Amino acid sequence: MRRLQIALDLVGELRAVLNDDAVLITAAHDTILVDLPKRRLGLTALRTSGRRAQREKTLHRVHMALQLVDLTVHFRLMGRIIARLGAKAHPGLLSWALGVRPLEIRPVGVLFLITTLWR
Repeated sequence: MRRLQIALDLVGELRAVLNDDAVLITAAHDTILVDLPKRRLGLTALRTSGRRAQREKTLHRVHMALQLVDLTVHFRLMGRIIARLGAKAHPGLLSWALGVRPLEIRPVGVLFLITTLWR
């Protein structure tokens, strides 16, 4: 079966507020970057995303929409890419274990965050 794909080319910047913290969202061509400045923002977003089954269902819908338009969302926390979703995302065992498939978790980014917790 051949998949329909509609490539979008995005350019823009958006500032949003999540729990009194500014989140910068930028788009350039086929990439959307969500820049979370504080560690607790990522954890808050994960905790408030519902139960595992609902969270995975929602992520799957967003992932499919992003694939349809050939876009990838990169999530950057404290300057490090920690996850991505969409056309260029490749979820692995860590994504499954955390209940966030089809979100790709970047182990190096996560290890960086864990080591900064101990400092």
